[in-house]
Amino acid sequence: MDDYQTEIAQIQQILKENQKGMTVTDISRKIKINRNSVAKYLDIMRTSGLVEMITFGPAKVFFPSRRIPIPTMLDLTSDYILIVDKDMRIIMINDSFLDFMNTDRLNLIGQNIEDIFIKKFDGSLDIVSEIRDALNGTHSSKDINFKIKEEHTFLKIRVVPTTFEDGKFGVTIIIKNITDQKMAEQTLRENEKQLRLLLEKINKNKK
Repeated sequence: MDDYQTEIAQIQQILKENQKGMTVTDISRKIKINRNSVAKYLDIMRTSGLVEMITFGPAKVFFPSRRIPIPTMLDLTSDYILIVDKDMRIIMINDSFLDFMNTDRLNLIGQNIEDIFIKKFDGSLDIVSEIRDALNGTHSSKDINFKIKEEHTFLKIRVVPTTFEDGKFGVTIIIKNITDQKMAEQTLRENEKQLRLLLEKINKNKK
C-alpha cells in the first residue's frame, strides 16, 4: 500500500513539472517503472480525478488535473455528504459526516445506508424509502430530529439521484445540521410568548 501511494505521488510530481503533458512511456522512463504499472496507476488517478488525458492520434497524453477531485470537493463543505451505489452501499463519505458520527471512514464505507440511518437516527425510515425512490430518479428533502445524549439534533436531509461516470446510478445524500437554527427559532418563539403575556398583564393592570 505504501509503494502504491509512493508511485502515485511520484507521477503527480512529474506531471506538475511537465505541464505540457506526458505519455505513459515518458512517465515510465522518468520514474523507472514498467509501462503496465504506470498505466494502472494512471487509470486509478483518472478515476480519482487526479489526472486528465487527451488523445493525440495513437498517443495518450496525461496532464495534472485542473479539476478538484470529488473527495476533496466534498470535504470543502460543512454539510454531511454520503454517496451510495445502486445497492445502497456507501461508496463515498466526507470528513464532516465522519466527525459528526465520531467514527472512522473504514467503519462506514461499504455499509448499507439503511443500517446506518435506522441504527443512528430515530424517525429515519422515511429517508430510507426516499433513498430507494431516488434510485428511480425522484428528488426529495426532509427534516428530522432525534436525541443524542438527551439533546435534540435537527437535520435537513436532501436526497439527490446521481449518475456516475460509468453510467451507473446511485444517490447523493446531503445533510445539513440545522440544530442551531431550530434552537434559535424556538428561543425566539418563547421570547415572543413571554412578551405577549407581559403585555397582556400590563393591559389588565391598566383597566
